[in-house]
Order: sequence, then structure tokens, then C-alpha cells
Amino acid sequence: MKVMIVKDRNVLNTKFLAQFVNSLHRIGFDVTVVCDTYKKQGSGVTLDEGVKFVNLNAKTNNPFKNAVRFLRGKLFRPTRRFKKVIADERPDVVICYFMVDLVNVLYRQNHDVPVIMMMHGYPPVMLGHLFRKKPYMRKIYRDVMDRAAVFHVLMKSYEPTIAQFCTPKRVVTIPNEVVQIPAAERADLSVEKKKIIYVARVEKEGKRHHLLVEAFGRLFKDFPDWRLEFWGMRKYPAYERELMELAAKHGAENNVFIKGYHPKIQEVYRDADIHAFPSAHEGFSLALADGMACGLPSIGFADAPSVNELIVDGHNGFLAADLDDFTQKLRTLMSDRNLRIQFGKNAAADMVGYAPEKVIEQWRELIVETVGENK
Repeated sequence: MKVMIVKDRNVLNTKFLAQFVNSLHRIGFDVTVVCDTYKKQGSGVTLDEGVKFVNLNAKTNNPFKNAVRFLRGKLFRPTRRFKKVIADERPDVVICYFMVDLVNVLYRQNHDVPVIMMMHGYPPVMLGHLFRKKPYMRKIYRDVMDRAAVFHVLMKSYEPTIAQFCTPKRVVTIPNEVVQIPAAERADLSVEKKKIIYVARVEKEGKRHHLLVEAFGRLFKDFPDWRLEFWGMRKYPAYERELMELAAKHGAENNVFIKGYHPKIQEVYRDADIHAFPSAHEGFSLALADGMACGLPSIGFADAPSVNELIVDGHNGFLAADLDDFTQKLRTLMSDRNLRIQFGKNAAADMVGYAPEKVIEQWRELIVETVGENK
């Protein structure tokens, strides 16, 4: 069975996509990955031998062709190129990674290949952003969303949120894969590192690092030998300055560190005691789940989608009602090593349900059903 997976750009530096594509290939699907980008096909991850990779607008060794492709990518939608590749490859099903991919494969297209739309974030946020665009774009998005054979979400609680934006034929929940960590390779919480981490891109609106700095700062005088580390993509220098100024207000500027991206993030998890996660919303946070699989206790906010389902309050971490509650529960975790150990054990056990082989089997069933229903 032929599966075509479409992602606009940065295919080869998206860890999740590589895992997903390779998993489908390993259980017997004939997989083709298609993008349309002049510059940003990415690097850093490897697709299995046997997975076909097609960049419809890639650079060549011909300067004239490159000039044409560069201008083509800037001036025209790639719908014709996708129409041709679908006709040439003749997939049984197409899986779209972003909403722009759904537009590219369905807008002004008349093929009958069923399309599965993946939703990698919290739908009201992701779709709400799209539906604030100009009226003609909203109509395009609504039309292609209604044509999708399946709308995929990451949490069961997200399914009812789709109806306010579109009426797809079917909405299905499949979580992300969480790589399982052997017990011997998890964080050893019996050895106290006195370290809190937060693994997320450094961003104010969604990730809210400032809330964690404030909570840590309030506790700092009682825990002066603890440190707080932020790991993840850095794009906003002004926000980083704001974070360090906030730390300085509490006298904690020498104990707060903005570290950036780490290529082997499991090493970061193993060297921590607590994963604090003040994010406002997630689709299915792999950063949080990966930390739990590594045996870390977590703390987040009770009103944060995904976070409030992965973290079970009082079982594998804490959920806080507000910043004051977050601060007090963080104090409890910092004070109680045995509680951290118990929460960490529970967290690793809870992630077994998201093991790659279990999740990819759900995808196999969905793909087979979707293709069968379209015949």
C-alpha cells in the first residue's frame, strides 16, 4: 500500500516526522515523502533506505533552473506540482503535516485519493489562527478541511473542538510516539542534582518561561544551591533579556541558564531532578512526554491542554491552578526527594501506553480503513 506524506519544508530536521515515516516503512508501507521548498528541506535526521524523498522545487546544478525555481516558489502556489506528483506516484492515501499541505494537495484538485490531515497542536489555537485570515483564505481552508477524509488529533478531548471550524467526514485520535527509555538509562533521582529543567523553545506567549523564572525566584532564598536551565530553540533575544532581568530581581541571575538546543536531549533529562513545564497549551508535548519516559517528575498548569492530561496531579507530578499554586507545588517537589522518585517511576510507567509500536499500529489500522472506505 502506497502512502504519500506531505510536509511543506524542513522535512529532514523534524525528528517526529522521521520517526513516523520510518515506522510506517518498517511495518510494510511503501512510503514517499514530498515537500516543495527551494531552500528549507532541512538536515539532521535520516529516512530509512527504501523511503522515497521528493522535493518538487529543489535546487539543481543549473543556475537558470535555480532562478526559475526560486521565482516559481515565491510567486505561485505549488498545487500544479502536487497534482502532477500525485498523478505520477498514484498513492493510496496522502497524509498532510500542515494545513498549507492540505491546501496544496486539495485546492483546485480533482483526484480521488483520500487525505488524512494531521493536527500537531491544540486545534482551537492552530485553526483559530487560520480563521483570522482574510475571508477568501478562510473559505479555502474550510473547503479543503471539509474534503479531508480524516482529521487527526492528538488527544481525545480535542475531537469536539474541530466542529467549530469545519465538518470533516471523520475525526480520529492517535497520540504521538514516545520512545521508551530502559530503566538503567533513566534519570537517577536518588542522586540529587538540584536542577530544574524546562525543555521548550524560548517563547513568551505559548511557552511562558517567565512564569517559571518567577516561581523559581520566589523560592530561591530557600534553595540557593538549586539551578534552573532552559533547553530549546532560541529566537527572541529581547525575551531572554526579560527573563534574566526577572531572575536578577530575585537575586537568582547566577542560577538561571538559557542553554539552547541540545542534539542529545536525553542527556539533559538524565541530569535533572524536575521537569517544570509552564506552557499555556500543547498538542501532545513530546518534550514533556520524553522527560516522563526518562523518569522525571513534572509540574504544569491545570488549564494547559495536553499538559493537564499527561501530568496526573499527585501521581506523576503536579498540576497547578495559578502561579502561587505552581510556586508552592514546585517547593514541595524541590523539598521531597522520595516524592520525586515515586512520581518519576509513575511517569515512566505511564508513558508505556505511547510506545512507538502501539501508536504506529493505530496508524496502520487508520490507513487501511481509510483506503478501504474510499474504494
